[in-house]
Amino acid sequence: MKAIVKVGNISRGMYAADIEDSGEFVIFELLDSSEPEAGDVIYHPDFYRMGGEQFKNLTQNCSIDVFVQNICDTSQVRAQCFL
Repeated sequence: MKAIVKVGNISRGMYAADIEDSGEFVIFELLDSSEPEAGDVIYHPDFYRMGGEQFKNLTQNCSIDVFVQNICDTSQVRAQCFL
């Protein structure tokens, strides 16, 4: 599955990525030093798995360690990222 990073709260390390063809967002906390940027395409076989995971950032060609917090719709993205 692919997702596009749409929102990032760098000071809190929280990000939201729009899951391809689902209308949902994966909310994750970055546990790594390679920060994704808005527009980056990330890959994972199952964004619906919660907890510690490793996403592949296809745009930056690197892997990032994350903690998946939630799956939500557009209306909850800002609150989930503490914006």
